Amino acid sequence: MDFVIRRSYKYRVYPANAQISNPENQFSMCRHLYNRSLAERTDAYKKDGTTVTYGQQQNSLPDLKKERPWYKGVYSQVLQDVLRRPDKAYQAFFRRAKAGGNPGFPKFRKRGQWNSITYPQYRKRPDSVITVPKIGKVRLVYHRELPDDAKVKTLTITREAGRWFACFPAELPFTAEPEQDLPDPLGIDLGLTDFFYASDGSHVPVPKYFRKKEKQLRRLQRRLAKAEKRSEKYRRPLKAVRKCHYRIKCRRSDFLHKTANDLLKKSGLIFYEALRISDMIRSPKPKQDENGKYLPNNASAKAGLNKSIADAGWGRFLAILKYKSRRLGKKLLAVPPQYTSQKCSACGEIVKKSLAVRTHRCACGFVANRDLSAALNILRIGMDTLQAPT
Repeated sequence: MDFVIRRSYKYRVYPANAQISNPENQFSMCRHLYNRSLAERTDAYKKDGTTVTYGQQQNSLPDLKKERPWYKGVYSQVLQDVLRRPDKAYQAFFRRAKAGGNPGFPKFRKRGQWNSITYPQYRKRPDSVITVPKIGKVRLVYHRELPDDAKVKTLTITREAGRWFACFPAELPFTAEPEQDLPDPLGIDLGLTDFFYASDGSHVPVPKYFRKKEKQLRRLQRRLAKAEKRSEKYRRPLKAVRKCHYRIKCRRSDFLHKTANDLLKKSGLIFYEALRISDMIRSPKPKQDENGKYLPNNASAKAGLNKSIADAGWGRFLAILKYKSRRLGKKLLAVPPQYTSQKCSACGEIVKKSLAVRTHRCACGFVANRDLSAALNILRIGMDTLQAPT
């Protein structure tokens, strides 16, 4: 079956020293335009419950350029793309308001919180040098071949921790691989001691990239908090904090991709628990007595657990597995997570145990690592689901 897939190709770029101030100024102007358009929409909504549309704000751009000539230094399509962002933010706001509750208005962007500009109709393919409108020719490290049949749709220039990148989202014609015989089915149990434990007994320890850098980050953030804002003593630790977070992100991403590749080499059919990760990392609700006094709710311990789950990157790992398995003609299926850790994988009896208990012991005599027992249960449930009549 033929269909189109979208993939993004990211390359490191090196603007000349004389060019760097240009995109930085554009970031600043784009942030001001975003805040201005957001304020215009918010004021209209608060006044009479209406909102200014994207079309109205786009049509006002020529007058805005006459009123504020410095906007002419930004490519027109970049400004139009900036106006689409508050439009999307308000569409999400109305969806939340319709669902009930108090959604809260979209937030304004502070200084330093805008680090990308997008050219929506950029069609040129990357090479060792790319020409960026209103910036000029920029040197690019073409470390990864763009397929000949890939159609470049846009260009986004981003800045991350002082490094500059060019991102080329592209569309590629894709022929799905026919489903294989799906040999060596595996069940995997995601965890915080082992990143995953597979039903064949293999397991990968959690790398804990954030936890390993936590002391360094704490030290840098203390220096940042003590420094006077926007001074030289403030900018240096701020740059170091961003660089530290960037390294954590890169190392985690590298680990997740390599782990997913190794897992897909071993098996053509993988089962995992359908966990609600966003619910798992929520803070506990506050508890109050009849006098309104707040009671202990174990929030401190839960915060540490939430941090470890976020550091592991389960959600990102499953997303990577999904698109890689589809491309390779393999299957990734979710199973219900209820009682996978409590049920004995040998006899099916429920053996209740806390998270601190790492060994499963059953009256039937079966003893195993609790994560291995859970992975065996996940595999069994998945195979039973596949074989069930439809």
